[in-house]
Order: sequence, then structure tokens, then C-alpha cells
Amino acid sequence: MPFLVVTIVAAIVDLVVLAVFHIARPEVDPLTRSTSEYALGAYGSAAGVATVIVGLGALALAWAVRTQTRPAAAVLAVFGAAKLVQAFFPIDPPGVETSTGLVHNVLGNIAFFALPLAAVLAVRALAPRWRWAPLAATGLVVAVVAVLAADLHGAFGVAQRVYLVGCSLWMLAVGVANLRSRSMS
Repeated sequence: MPFLVVTIVAAIVDLVVLAVFHIARPEVDPLTRSTSEYALGAYGSAAGVATVIVGLGALALAWAVRTQTRPAAAVLAVFGAAKLVQAFFPIDPPGVETSTGLVHNVLGNIAFFALPLAAVLAVRALAPRWRWAPLAATGLVVAVVAVLAADLHGAFGVAQRVYLVGCSLWMLAVGVANLRSRSMS
């Protein structure tokens, strides 16, 4: 049960930090610029801490659901590990290319595809506790496609934010659904 609480807290922290960044860093255009840019400049360390928290929350969720759905738990662990390590490799500033930025991007791409895959793999195991699991997994897959399409049309930032909010809400809902079902047992 403590692992589910870690997941729930991590999802809430991620949502709050993302909302605060939109107020604290208005120069990062939410329509076109990635949320990774919050790690550059003022409050950059908060972005790194939030990314670590998301990674830990995903790893906690992977541990909590490992007996229900091993494939989803394994992919969640990949997502969590990618986010955890990504926190230590910030994005490159505009116009600069470093190996640190490359590592950030590779880990970001792994995480980007891993969480929706975990959601799809978890549907059968989650459906008895959370009837919205199939719809939520579908929503995350649609969000992935939307991010890829939006990138072609200059709206990457807004699509990425929708995707990230969806990921945090999915983790929050899975954590709450599992916590609720365990407390009823």
C-alpha cells in the first residue's frame, strides 16, 4: 500500500509542478516549446526534482502492480527508470547540441512510448478495479499520435502537455483504484 501512496503523491506533485511552471516561466511558450525547457534557467532544479519524483512514482506503481500484470509492471519500470535517469541529463539550450541533451532525448523517447504501452498492457488487469482503464489507455495512445502529428504542425508543446497530464492522471487513477480495492479487501 505505501507504494501506491508514493505513486499518487508523485502524480499530484507532477501536475502541480507543471501548472506552476506555466505561471513561473511564461517565456516558455506552451504551444510550441517542450516542457523539458523548464529545466533551463530559473527553477530548473525544480524540474529535475519533479522528473525524479515521476520516475519514483512509476517505479512504485510497477512494484505495486507486479503481481497483477507482469508485462505492464515491466514496462512501467522502464518508464520509471527512464524518467529517473533523464532528470540528470537536461535538455540542451536552443542552438547547442551536447551528449547530455542527446541522452535526455533518447530517454524521453523511451518514456514517451513506454507509459502508453504499459497502460495498454494493464487494461485486462485493471478493468475489474477501474472500469475506465480501456478508455484511459486508448486516450494515451491517441495522445502519442497527437504529439507526433502536432510536432509536424508547430504545436508540439501543447500536445506534449496534454500527453503529460494524461500520463499523470493515468498513474493517479491506477494508484487510487488499486488503493481503494486493497482497502476494501
